[in-house]
Amino acid sequence: MDINTGNLRDLARVIVEHLHANGFPAEGGANRQVLALAEECGEFVGAYRRWSGQARRSGTAEEMRAELADVIITAFATAEELGIDLEQAIDEKANIVLTRGWREASPR
Repeated sequence: MDINTGNLRDLARVIVEHLHANGFPAEGGANRQVLALAEECGEFVGAYRRWSGQARRSGTAEEMRAELADVIITAFATAEELGIDLEQAIDEKANIVLTRGWREASPR
C-alpha cells in the first residue's frame, strides 16, 4: 500500500477504516484510540529514556524516532475517531503558543 504520509488526516482515515474492517468496532473507537494514544506516549518516553541513557538498557535513536511517529499517527487516528479536525486544532493552538511571552534570558 502506498500512502502519502504528508497528509496525516488521510492516513488516519485509512487506519481507522482498517481498524473497523478488522474487528475493531466503530462503537467505542474513541475510547480505544485515547487509550492507544496514552500507550504510544508511554512507549515514546521509554524509548527516549533508553536512548538518553536513563534506563537499565540502551536504545537507539531509530527506536525513539519510530515511537514518536507512532504518537503522531495515533493522535491523528484518535482525532478521526473523535471527529476532531486535528490540523485545524494544531493551527489554532500554534497561533496561541506563538503569541505567548517567552522566558527572558537570565542576566549574567
